[in-house]
Amino acid sequence: MRTITKVFRDGESIYHQGDESLWAFEVLEGSVELVKDGPEGLTVMARLKAGELFGELGIIDNAPRAATARARGAVTVKAIPRDEFLRQMESDPDTALKVMTKLAKRMKGPDHNDPIRAAAYRAAASNLPVPVAEPTSLQAPPPLRVGRPLPQNLIGDRKSTFIEKIFDAVVKDPTRRLGKRAKAPTPGDILVMVGKLRDDFEDMQHKLILGALDGIPGVRAVAIDRDLTRFVPGITEPGANTNDELMKRATRDARAWMSDQNADLLIWGNVDPTGRNLELHFTATASSPGERPGRFTALNVLNVPVDFYTDWVPLIRAVTLAAIDPRSFSQGRILRSALPAIAVAARAMGAEPSAAMEPAERAAILACYGNVCAVCAQLEGDRSWYHGAVEAWRAAIELLGSEQSPILGQLYQQLGLALQIIAERTNDTDSLEQAADAYRRSLMHISRRRQIIDWGLVKYRLGCVLYKLDMAVGDDNALREAIHACQAARGVFNKYTHPIRFSEISNALAQILQVYGDNARSVPILEYAVKSCVSALQVRTPDTAPLQWASIQNTLGSALFLLAKHTGEWEYMRASGEAFRLALAVYKEHGAGRMAVVTERNLQRSEKQLQNTSDRRAADPVWAQNFNVADDEPYDWSAILGGNDDASGGINEVA
Repeated sequence: MRTITKVFRDGESIYHQGDESLWAFEVLEGSVELVKDGPEGLTVMARLKAGELFGELGIIDNAPRAATARARGAVTVKAIPRDEFLRQMESDPDTALKVMTKLAKRMKGPDHNDPIRAAAYRAAASNLPVPVAEPTSLQAPPPLRVGRPLPQNLIGDRKSTFIEKIFDAVVKDPTRRLGKRAKAPTPGDILVMVGKLRDDFEDMQHKLILGALDGIPGVRAVAIDRDLTRFVPGITEPGANTNDELMKRATRDARAWMSDQNADLLIWGNVDPTGRNLELHFTATASSPGERPGRFTALNVLNVPVDFYTDWVPLIRAVTLAAIDPRSFSQGRILRSALPAIAVAARAMGAEPSAAMEPAERAAILACYGNVCAVCAQLEGDRSWYHGAVEAWRAAIELLGSEQSPILGQLYQQLGLALQIIAERTNDTDSLEQAADAYRRSLMHISRRRQIIDWGLVKYRLGCVLYKLDMAVGDDNALREAIHACQAARGVFNKYTHPIRFSEISNALAQILQVYGDNARSVPILEYAVKSCVSALQVRTPDTAPLQWASIQNTLGSALFLLAKHTGEWEYMRASGEAFRLALAVYKEHGAGRMAVVTERNLQRSEKQLQNTSDRRAADPVWAQNFNVADDEPYDWSAILGGNDDASGGINEVA
């Protein structure tokens, strides 16, 4: 069901107070007034004119109508069914921004002091897929142009992960103030379990940790009378946190304990053999995606002194909050409200650890604080936090030796992700080059055999960054390395075990191949770009992932266009136009305006070329050949690219 148009006479009710919220409305002509029945009779709450939305509040928080809507004079409205409205909110940023702006104005309007209405608007705003904030917080600083602008297309732009979508959707809860303790836990609060620490005599350090977490708004810390290290033999031995089997077992046991209490985080660990420091581990209920900067893993350990004094409390609080992967919008709002201020207070200990500590201990603190900064960047949308994360991670790297290779691999991976985000938000090609260097260094420390998923992700990110670097400064060597990197990533994420990631990488590879093939005037490379698109379309469908499917169709259309250009086989051009039409229809249907404009421009170019060559016919059209590509199909990249076919691009990697 799509939208419908309705006409109402003067005084006729559009809906009544208390009705179920099934439709949202937009005034097309005339005026609508919202009236509420109260102890003193009917009260006019608002008057709306053409172009304004109403009824969306009940749609967002699934509540009955708070007022009656009636026509003032002849009125025409557009009625949008609930499912269609919510779909537009999720897929169309313009629709979400329109609703967000209206709610923001209402929250700051003349009746914003009414606590009942203010609470209702806050509840509705919390369900929006974009934050309601002051206008100044929505304005990004102007990008710094360095060299050619980076290409504005899909490749190289990090897709938002689930946790980042939560971070982007939550708003500060003005009913809570930092430092004011929540009266009682609610289902939306965060529950942190603090286990006993090994070799913690008289349970003194355990109590200190609990005390440090006491009083964070929305966070409840509880003690459990169990020591996880007793259940995983060898977990406290030197180098145990880089032992995959030991850490997997510790993670499984920790999550089983949390599941019993529906907790969000378990803090566990031990007093180190010297008796000077605590080694604290943080295990969340579920692992966040591998490409989120600031992701905590088993390699992250926070070292704090035994009997730590109050200066350490902000750092412990900040790391605890940053290690949590929010499971609800309520939890996301708690993090957004509390973490940035605590992180500022933690800087003294986190960014400049005491020189009296061992280098590895200081590096561990810097790594954790870098994660805190990266999470704050996602919460606040302020890239200065990413710069803080970069500084902390670089300082940690300087303190580590080659024998701590797994930790170095993770730090370089995180560094690359943060630098890539900075580069894409500022058009800074220097940051893009630094990101590529960080990814290459990460591959020198990540084991392809033991950390194959992280290895494949870094390969894919390296390919995307190199592609953007070529588009910004022009570097065919970067393109060749990008092709090798994406091919290596496809070797990890195949269409049977990781179908979604496979299609994403195949689409990216196709975009890189068509640029390189056009530069080199190579028909075989352009043909392989088409095959990569066909492979991706075997996974994506317009029903399950319409926008991603349309993106692949757009890439396919571009590859076919270039094939027609370099072969003269104009059947390719007709197929190109068909791919563009399919993509355009989906983009328009789902309100993806920017991509629809790009695709429509591509379609017009394709149709113009066909018109100019209407008298040309291919005697034996090449398009008749089969473009399906088998996963194990041999392809001589050495001959085509004119370089080394080593997927590492000449980098020494950990086996």
